[in-house]
Amino acid sequence: MRTPIFLSRHVFLVLIVSLVSVLGTGCSEDPALATGIDVYSKYCVTCHQADGAGIPGAFPTLQDTEWVNGDKGRLIRLVLRGMQGPIEVKGESFSNVMIPHDFLSDVQVAAVITFVRQGFSNNSDEVTEDEVMRVRSSLTGKGLFMASELKFRTGIPELEVETE
Repeated sequence: MRTPIFLSRHVFLVLIVSLVSVLGTGCSEDPALATGIDVYSKYCVTCHQADGAGIPGAFPTLQDTEWVNGDKGRLIRLVLRGMQGPIEVKGESFSNVMIPHDFLSDVQVAAVITFVRQGFSNNSDEVTEDEVMRVRSSLTGKGLFMASELKFRTGIPELEVETE
């Protein structure tokens, strides 16, 4: 007699994102989208879920939030250096840690942020490799940002122009 296998919601969502990633990589005309899906499915889906809804009380949604659709520089800093401390997203409080992803290339960071900003019911502009590079090169120090500090760390640094 066979025993039926029941999948938890989390396992099911991971399988769906993985399938979308595999199909998207082979069929996508846009390599950046395929890269964004791939990075999201490897590093983000566990906390933020396949549908971007997050986990209530633990990890915030990525759907229609100021943290995602707001300032690109702040979001790039968040992905690169991570964050700790209490934040409020859509009226719900969270205090878990967002781990840094500074090991990702500028292309990968730009792709995953663009994927998030243009998916999950979001409709924000893309993040470019150049913008990620400019933010990354401006970061000083190590360690996670405090949420209260990161909230005000906005903007994309200008390229420094060499003067003669």
